[in-house]
Amino acid sequence: MASLCLLGIDGKLGTQWEISNEPVTVGRSAMADVKIEDDGLSRRHFMIVREGADYLVRDLSSRNGTWVHGHRALTAKLRDNDCILAGNTLFRFCEGRASASAAPQPVTGPHGTRVVQTAVARAS
Repeated sequence: MASLCLLGIDGKLGTQWEISNEPVTVGRSAMADVKIEDDGLSRRHFMIVREGADYLVRDLSSRNGTWVHGHRALTAKLRDNDCILAGNTLFRFCEGRASASAAPQPVTGPHGTRVVQTAVARAS
């Protein structure tokens, strides 16, 4: 089992959601499995799916894109501790349950810019 973790401005882990065999959608809509209040997110922004032993992130035609370690991802294989930026919200993918002691990896945005989160996203 894997988990998706919300990261705060300080890089500390916030809310965690378990990911099993069923796809998990992330967005600002009440219809999303993971609902985040972030105007930069689309209603259904991205999805994490399991294919065999791998987990994949798939952008759901979001207006601002889904970024994995600074690279825009339409579909990307996720690895332990991968950071996912969607809108103004930063997540960390963890294989298994997330550990608060594991430091998040630095994240860059489009064109090599460093990502600095300016507001804490609130999970609903």
